[in-house]
Amino acid sequence: RRLVETVLDNLISNAIRYTPAGGTIELSTAVDQRGIAIAVKDTGIGISPEHSKRIFDRLYRVDEARDRASGGSGLGLAISQRAARAIGGRIELRSERGAGSEFRLVLPRQAAAAAR
Repeated sequence: RRLVETVLDNLISNAIRYTPAGGTIELSTAVDQRGIAIAVKDTGIGISPEHSKRIFDRLYRVDEARDRASGGSGLGLAISQRAARAIGGRIELRSERGAGSEFRLVLPRQAAAAAR
């Protein structure tokens, strides 16, 4: 449960940090026979494809978005990815620069049951 909370706290905090005033942030869940997916979708600045490949690397920051002035250290997504993997899950990313991002925490059925 604690690891799920850590991941979601980070994903929601990032969505808030990188979505400008007037933007939107949506949380949603989907459940099927395999497990559960919890999505955090925003209309923020988005992440370009070349950065999407490395966004989960420890200490990696996108120059314009992930700087110390906005509070990013480059550790949050790396920690979140490790936490998701520790409970048998994964984090998926869909993003477009200038159009926002969607991060999905995907947990298999047994991990989702343990997180309750």
